[in-house]
Amino acid sequence: MIRFSDIAGNPVMDTSTATTIGRIEAPVVDPATRHVVGFRVKKSQGPGNVVLWSALAGLGPDALTVGSAEAVADPPAELKDRSGKKLDLLKRQVLTEHGHPLGKVRDVEFDPSDGRITSLLLKDSFVDGARLLGIGRYAVVVAG
Repeated sequence: MIRFSDIAGNPVMDTSTATTIGRIEAPVVDPATRHVVGFRVKKSQGPGNVVLWSALAGLGPDALTVGSAEAVADPPAELKDRSGKKLDLLKRQVLTEHGHPLGKVRDVEFDPSDGRITSLLLKDSFVDGARLLGIGRYAVVVAG
């Protein structure tokens, strides 16, 4: 498993030119599948600011690699809202489906092989990633 904080700010490398084309800014999460489906990239030299999981050549402790700068593109329509800052998972309040506050998301742990979210890490506890129900502008909602 890997924590987002371990890769935040790391370079996004174009393997065809061996150059840095941006930096990892935030995970793009699909709450319906409970997976990281891509990453928002800052200072992108590609045609957009999102690299989809399917476009990754590799994800390691020192860099995220893609086959070309064109892999960092505008998100597809169905991910346009999800990839914006207003629906970031990090720093968002966590509420149960019954409205009980649990804390704020400090970090997210996921499987680097497929992007499956394994845990939402809070200040003094964690929430199993399988409990994730939704991400909104105000809060992250989890089962229980």
